Amino acid sequence: MKSDLRTGPRLKIFLPKIYVLLILVLIGYIFLPYMMNVKFIQDDAFTSLRYVRNFLAGKGLVFNEGEHVEGFTNFLWVMILSGIGFTAKVFRFPVGLENAAQFLSIFFGVTVLIVTYFLSRRINFRNDDEELLVERLLNETVNLLPVFLVAYSTPMIYWSVSGMETSLFVTLTLLSVLMYLKKSASGKFSFSFVGISVLNTLIRPEGMFFFFIIILYEFAENFIRSDTQSFVKRFKKSFGKKIIFEITFYIIPILLLTIFRWFYYGYPLPNTFYAKTEFTLQFLNRGLNYFFDFASVYLIYGLLLLTPVILFSSRKLLKEISLLYLIVVSWIIVVIFLGGDVLPINRFFLPIMPLIFILAVKSFHFLIEKLLSKQKAFCYAATVLLSTAIVFWCVQVFHQEETTMLEKRSYEMGLVTKMKIYADWVNHQSEIQKRKMSVAMSTIGAFSCFSNARVIDIVGLTDAYIAHYPKETPGINDELPLLWKERHYNADYVLSLKPDFIIFPAGAKPSAFAECAIFVQPEFQKTYYTQIFYSERLNQLLPVFTRHTDEVDERNQKYEPCNVKFIKHYILANNYFLDLTNSGSKDLLNLVLAECDSISFFCPDRLTDALTIKGLAYYHAGALTKAEEFLSQASELDPANSISRFYLQSIYAREGKMGEAARLIAEIKKYSPDTFPDFVLK
Repeated sequence: MKSDLRTGPRLKIFLPKIYVLLILVLIGYIFLPYMMNVKFIQDDAFTSLRYVRNFLAGKGLVFNEGEHVEGFTNFLWVMILSGIGFTAKVFRFPVGLENAAQFLSIFFGVTVLIVTYFLSRRINFRNDDEELLVERLLNETVNLLPVFLVAYSTPMIYWSVSGMETSLFVTLTLLSVLMYLKKSASGKFSFSFVGISVLNTLIRPEGMFFFFIIILYEFAENFIRSDTQSFVKRFKKSFGKKIIFEITFYIIPILLLTIFRWFYYGYPLPNTFYAKTEFTLQFLNRGLNYFFDFASVYLIYGLLLLTPVILFSSRKLLKEISLLYLIVVSWIIVVIFLGGDVLPINRFFLPIMPLIFILAVKSFHFLIEKLLSKQKAFCYAATVLLSTAIVFWCVQVFHQEETTMLEKRSYEMGLVTKMKIYADWVNHQSEIQKRKMSVAMSTIGAFSCFSNARVIDIVGLTDAYIAHYPKETPGINDELPLLWKERHYNADYVLSLKPDFIIFPAGAKPSAFAECAIFVQPEFQKTYYTQIFYSERLNQLLPVFTRHTDEVDERNQKYEPCNVKFIKHYILANNYFLDLTNSGSKDLLNLVLAECDSISFFCPDRLTDALTIKGLAYYHAGALTKAEEFLSQASELDPANSISRFYLQSIYAREGKMGEAARLIAEIKKYSPDTFPDFVLK
């Protein structure tokens, strides 16, 4: 008899734990394969790896050797990867930094799911000991639903394999909230909360926001509950020893890091803060659009932000609910004012997604229990129905967004591959000329990690001068069809450094404000020409803007400043041309030609570019006679125009004019010696 009595309580305790473990394993079984299918490394992750490799090589915590600029915002992540690299070097373990970064990213992605469960479980409206077994199992199902929502979301999957610090930052953010809620009831100082908050700030500066929003909440709670009538006494009492200790122990390590930054880098904040920070109506508009895009997909147009309001009627968990809601709303406002994120797939909202899903799921469950509290069977059935509906909604949203995620991943993988090819080519040029090359570019990640060149970041993230002394080129920001957020640049400064090469990620077309600012400078047109080289891996020609030799500079060509409006038409002409080549639609030909005429109108000195694009458009439209006409004109105007000559020799070869084709090949090799693969040259 006693044995039976003991079996019931034991079953009630252990069966829900086994159930939770099995569901978490099932969620992980779904989550991990999706992550591995998306497996890639974000280009930005390679910027941190460049710092790590220079640090391990004894060159200092720098991007370019000898230049002390903090062009990263993930200090702790860089230190962790440096520690792994150093350990691997000492014990001779074959550990690649890329693989280490990706493994950690995945590991902490799984950790996010586990912490989400424990945080969800804390929002419990009833005592587990008083529940029936079936009630407890259903309650655990509700606790696990936010975990499934997070795991089966494209932001979580995408950023958990990116090789970036995002998943660790989300883990620490959620842990800091959980540790605060666990310890705050005791009224004692929480080492775990403060310690995790310090680590969170070291991994990302935004961690400071989450720490102080919790401190602000703690102060407000003390202030509201205080029975002191005097405002001054109430204020002092609310700002008690516990808060003072928390702030003090938090500030000390952060202050030490700030002092290190000041002495080592010259500034108290990362250089990226100065390069990116801008508060304008345009940024506010971008931020609102960034939020609306997120809300329309993952918040059911804001419904999931409104339903948690009903939870405030529960006095038992008012503290937990109000804190989570305050963090969510405050962070959304901050992200909007920051103008959103330059990177895709809702990265900035990932730290609060688990909190939003916890609040939303709990609010639906709370409403069911309120309405059906006296009808247990209907309450159980409604909970099962709610869980099923949430799962189906989550799956539908995932598959709706999966295509976009895979497109972004494909683009990023293509970019990284292309930048590695550029890096190999520049390294080869360095070997030929027996000196270190200098390259100016906007997408610095993978290229800088695999190149030994000095890299000039034209958007200023790793360049202190551009970050602190930007110089706008009048007219560049007007009506340009560009999506880049970074608007700090200084074209005069970049050109004054005389980089050997300038590389645009989109090829010969500028795709950032900084690139456009360089492209419209007369000095750029006078000093640089478009060299092309063949990539066997991509089976295509890649362009790179190359600085003329002194001999070529003596041509004494005069370039007059153009109306910068030409740049818009140059970009559109290239866009229409790419659409034409991808779709094969000849209807786009007239659009290309019209934009080329506008280029010539606003900038006569760019006539050779306009003629080249026209020739290429006719070539891909199958009108070889017209293509030959325009490509010939472009070649005559500019002896360094390898692109027009390459396509022109292709036309001559088709027509059997082998002598003319051979002559053009010789001219091409003068300015672009790596245009043709070895088997063609032989």
